Amino acid sequence: MHLGVPDASGLVSSAAANHTLLLSCGIDGETSRATLQLARAFPETVRAFVGVHPSEAAGAKPLRWLGGALEKASGLGEVGLDPKYSEKGAKSDQMKVLLAQLQTAERHRRPVQVHSRDAERECLDALGGFRLGPVLMHWFQREELLSETLGRGYFVSFGPALLYSRKLQRMAGKCDPGQVLTETDSPVSYTPLGGISGPSLLPSVVFKLAELWGHRFEDARATVAGNAMLFLGEPEKG
Repeated sequence: MHLGVPDASGLVSSAAANHTLLLSCGIDGETSRATLQLARAFPETVRAFVGVHPSEAAGAKPLRWLGGALEKASGLGEVGLDPKYSEKGAKSDQMKVLLAQLQTAERHRRPVQVHSRDAERECLDALGGFRLGPVLMHWFQREELLSETLGRGYFVSFGPALLYSRKLQRMAGKCDPGQVLTETDSPVSYTPLGGISGPSLLPSVVFKLAELWGHRFEDARATVAGNAMLFLGEPEKG
């Protein structure tokens, strides 16, 4: 989830009651500090990722704060490129901010969560220039690049749109289950699902994955939970 979710503490409490682990992402320095505070307040339920989202990259302040924040965080994210917000080219603010953040993640060997909407090729090329820890391609949608992405050992995540998108269902069916994570992208809501959002949708996403893979629900749940712990570098908790 991204900070800005209404009643974040209530959402965290609900997730804790359902034994759901939340990954909370900052989008800039201020929200990254806030998500670290949230993770400290709920250490059993929340993992904090820090960084500058592409929506905040244009004119972003110097990233001197990032190294210190990343030392306290579980990972870097959500970072990447997205032409919806500003120019994504080689000399753009988005690209400069992304490369600087990947360099910091490389030094700290932290997991990286990548936003690549309409910039999948550029993000993959940028990632290839660094020796990184685990990489998650959040809501990855370029089907023709899926094989390359999985071949690099990256994780991909599927959210509630999997319940109605035939393209995403087709992509999920092609994935090695050991490289798949689930997400809600909260506070994003889903009109085809009645406008609802949040972690309560995750069991339905896992159920759909189980159906696509021909697995039992409990087996798919255990696979996704284990993948999450591997991505976070906490395999002993899987």
